[in-house]
Amino acid sequence: MAQFGKRNAIAAQRVPGPRAPRFAAPPSDTHGNGGASPDASQADVAAALAVVQGGKVPAWTTIGPQWLVILVLLMAALLWHETTTYAGGIWRDQRLAGTWQTAYDLRAVDGSCRRVQLLVTFCSAKIKSLAEPERAPVVSEFMMGLSGGGGEAMVPVRSTVDPSAVAIAYAAETKLTNRTVTLLVLAASLAALLIGLVNRLLQGRYKGGRAHRALLDGLAELQARAATAPAAQSAAP
Repeated sequence: MAQFGKRNAIAAQRVPGPRAPRFAAPPSDTHGNGGASPDASQADVAAALAVVQGGKVPAWTTIGPQWLVILVLLMAALLWHETTTYAGGIWRDQRLAGTWQTAYDLRAVDGSCRRVQLLVTFCSAKIKSLAEPERAPVVSEFMMGLSGGGGEAMVPVRSTVDPSAVAIAYAAETKLTNRTVTLLVLAASLAALLIGLVNRLLQGRYKGGRAHRALLDGLAELQARAATAPAAQSAAP
């Protein structure tokens, strides 16, 4: 029987503690975008202070927008591929669960499984008709999580409700729940990554973006405070 066979010089400077004076007026915008609001200025300074305390700038300030766009397109393509390739088969097998019977007029050939990082296994097989050998075989593809699939018997089955529906018993019966959970987890993970990348683009969290410019404004204000603090302390009675 066939078987499935990356520190930033400005960020490294020390910032005076609570004795550093605070400005009553908001700083000017160093990027020509108009005066910044007090709330925005405080937020910029808070983000910059976190950078100084951490000793390095966030990793996202080194990534240009073009790379984010590429990642967005990649995540979207992966999500589309996984959904269109496996969702239809899972929906059919869920709908026809309990109606499968061994099809002795069919034969499964060219079965293979490929396991990725011991997490997800991708399998495929061709189901050929013995009565009509000239007919193009039906390709059965399925995906499993935390399961190998190697060495399992390829038994062709046909639904008693829909005779045109054929499958591999191991996929349609034994691993149906595993396939469903795996697709849902993978699709949710890809969708979360896609949404996160899109939000980063919209927020300007990339090199040269709005969030990056705001962070540089905050660092510039911290530098100004550090430069004026000694003069303010010496002028105090």
